[in-house]
Amino acid sequence: MPLVIYKLGGSLLTLNDLDRRLASLFKLRVPLPSKSTDDRPIDRAVLVGGGSVADLVRGWDRTQNLGGERSHDLALAAMAFNARFVNALLRHSVLVNKKSSLRKACADDAIAVLDPPAVLEEAEKRSTQRLPRSWDVTSDSIAAFLSISWRATALVLVKSSPRPAGQSAAAAARRGLVDKYFSEVAGRVPVVAWANLRSKRLTIERWL
Repeated sequence: MPLVIYKLGGSLLTLNDLDRRLASLFKLRVPLPSKSTDDRPIDRAVLVGGGSVADLVRGWDRTQNLGGERSHDLALAAMAFNARFVNALLRHSVLVNKKSSLRKACADDAIAVLDPPAVLEEAEKRSTQRLPRSWDVTSDSIAAFLSISWRATALVLVKSSPRPAGQSAAAAARRGLVDKYFSEVAGRVPVVAWANLRSKRLTIERWL
């Protein structure tokens, strides 16, 4: 079945009805490549951003000069903390730390909530590439990298703002809507879609 990775922005974890909004999101049709059939069942995986917990790491880096590698590891730990929160919040979800566990979770009709440090380490070991260790790379680029590594059919960026229709990834990065490195990897993802989870009318629309 087609695999769709949802990147859930960490700023959305403050929503008091997050579980209800996510349940509604997962029911929406995801735009797939033209050669795909949109009404086919899909496997779903969620990568949760670092949000305010990662912002703490940014502050520590500024004051303590942690450097790229240590900041990267701590930011991934922040994402892992948030992933466990989302896994606890959602019904019928499973925390997944490797690709081989993903299909089993989806076969059981569960939402796979990804453990960021574990799945990224596995993906980088399987790849000839490694993501830069800098603040130019956040959960946006990590989700795109995983989408490429796992041959996902689509990546859905779940954000707090409207889709930047007609704008490139680089232009969106200049507005702070995605990270600076995202344009380096987004072009290899078959479909990048966008959902504004704070919108009163929730939709998933193709962006790139």
